[in-house]
Amino acid sequence: MSSQKEKTRVIILLEDDNKIRKGFENAFEDLSLNNLKILFCADTDEFESRLNLAKKENNLRGLIIDLSNSIEEEVSRSYKASEYIINEFKLNRIPIFVHSAYLEYYEELDDKGTVFKVEKSANSIDTICTSIKKMEDSGFLDIFCLGGELERELMHNIHDAFTKQFKGKDIEEIIDSIIESSPENVINRTKEIFERIAIRSIFENRINATRIKLNSVEHYYRRTSDFDFWTGDVFKNIEDRSQKCIILTPRCNIDHNKFDELLLCKIIPINEKLSKEKLRRMIADDPKTVGPRYRFLPPTPQFKGGLVDFNTTFTLNTEVLKDTRELELTLSDELTNDVIRKFASYSLRGGIAETEKEEVYQYAQKSTLSDQNEG
Repeated sequence: MSSQKEKTRVIILLEDDNKIRKGFENAFEDLSLNNLKILFCADTDEFESRLNLAKKENNLRGLIIDLSNSIEEEVSRSYKASEYIINEFKLNRIPIFVHSAYLEYYEELDDKGTVFKVEKSANSIDTICTSIKKMEDSGFLDIFCLGGELERELMHNIHDAFTKQFKGKDIEEIIDSIIESSPENVINRTKEIFERIAIRSIFENRINATRIKLNSVEHYYRRTSDFDFWTGDVFKNIEDRSQKCIILTPRCNIDHNKFDELLLCKIIPINEKLSKEKLRRMIADDPKTVGPRYRFLPPTPQFKGGLVDFNTTFTLNTEVLKDTRELELTLSDELTNDVIRKFASYSLRGGIAETEKEEVYQYAQKSTLSDQNEG
């Protein structure tokens, strides 16, 4: 049986201009994109036919779509291609390049990570094809697509990790506890519990058993939950985006709405160029390098990182926070817990009034002499 790599994998181009289609054909040849086949479509009927076949054969790896493909669309600025873009964004996990001279009239899917809007220009074809080559050479195109490597590997690993979580009558007993405690919501509750067990088991087993080193990107995520605020959220000031802060209010308080104001802490940017050794020590939260007052947040392409400064705690009510700050991202539970742990340690440090050392020395001397005389 052919492997995923051996299949004819396709990029579909919707473009009514023959010169531009020829330009993409030449660019694919120049960049030696031999493992990808570009399929040319001059109209929407041809595009739909090729798209349906590619889905059936499960070999679609990307789309390049011109918004306007008829005189009528140019005039009306109502684009049939917009439907294809939105549908495929929702259904598939492939790069979609919107290649058009009319991007100013197309505001859909702004800031969506798999949709790339490229204004038509003298270099736009090379720009798109260079991006595709980078994704192809890195193996990215085969990871997230329908039926791709991640999907197959996840199902294999979920099965393996999930089935090892239970012994004897564990499953029945879990279901019984759900039936007894939530009889009105058995199906939904059963679904959400076992889904979380599966996801957590695969993640924890892969990370801990094989000692995988995390990319710093994995310490953060863009939260989609219903809460307006959550512990570990990083907010940036709307007027000065370099000013950032993190929520330290405990999760239980936020979850049960038991707070008057949110507790926050400033994130101080790091402006110096860090050596590899110093960066390694900061990632490990080395006390001699970072100190007790700070917790280092590693940088990523989406987030510049910085130092959580526990000496800058302050509170804000939720309305002020909404009006003056914008959510950037959220720390992972593991990193959030570590930040909270260090904050608690910093806050609970003791300390007493300064002691006169010479007087203590005199006491210690007398005590030592007394012990010697008694001996």
